Amino acid sequence: MTKTSIEMKKLIEEFIQITNVKYEDQTEKIKEKSDLVDWQFHVGTNVVVSKNSNREDRVHVNVNMRFPPEDSKLLVSKNPSFSKAIMEISEICTICNIGHQWIKDGELIAGLAIFSHIDEQNLDRISFHNVWDNVARVSGHVQKILRSNFSNFSSKSNLSDETINKSMYR
Repeated sequence: MTKTSIEMKKLIEEFIQITNVKYEDQTEKIKEKSDLVDWQFHVGTNVVVSKNSNREDRVHVNVNMRFPPEDSKLLVSKNPSFSKAIMEISEICTICNIGHQWIKDGELIAGLAIFSHIDEQNLDRISFHNVWDNVARVSGHVQKILRSNFSNFSSKSNLSDETINKSMYR
């Protein structure tokens, strides 16, 4: 049976509450800025779970990594280490069936979004937590890839965050 946006939101909130990770319902804040999102939860420090208005059939799970300026200076196309990191990150995302998108601030790479979704018809606690775990696991691997390719990479982008290091079933 098809779930409404409100039904999906209530389910997701229940699934988040089970984990005991701090979260905030940001729906009202988002609505003030845009009508492209039906609802949104900010979980921990860098996980966003949302339902876009243009997609009736899915819920999105994102980990947004923001890089400090000293790290952004390393992430330039002329740097062979960056090209290598891009290939490794693309490979891990492809293998794990996770999307990724580099976040730019002008010419600088300011961050990286790692994301996936859960189809509305498959939205249950196990599928939600599996997607969350998969996105979090890939985010951790991405951090390791960046640190291994850049000896000076500070990795201040929330690697120790409870939403990345915590499996939803521990």
